[in-house]
Amino acid sequence: MLYLYLKLAKVLAVALLFTGTIGTFLPRDFADRRRFAYSLAGPGFGATWIVGFALVFEREVSLLSTWVLAGLGLSFFSLNVVLWSAGRAERRSPIAAALAIGALVAVVALMIWRP
Repeated sequence: MLYLYLKLAKVLAVALLFTGTIGTFLPRDFADRRRFAYSLAGPGFGATWIVGFALVFEREVSLLSTWVLAGLGLSFFSLNVVLWSAGRAERRSPIAAALAIGALVAVVALMIWRP
């Protein structure tokens, strides 16, 4: 039963992370972009990692599994692109958005298929 609650929490945390990431690049106003990055993407990232570790321990999966390590690395990379882009107004670019969102899509694919 705990597993189902953790899966729901993980989906909600990932949704929060995606919302914050996309919101970092879409609004025209720099203050809004920073708000999305710091108020949604950052906490979403933390919640995603916390719930993810709880799921790994609940399912007794090795933390050294390829898909777990790749997911950790890609999500960390994505968050750093988001925070770098939110640091200055002129850093918002389609390339940065593609890197941040693409890395998150890859993480979700790893979580689903667990290669």
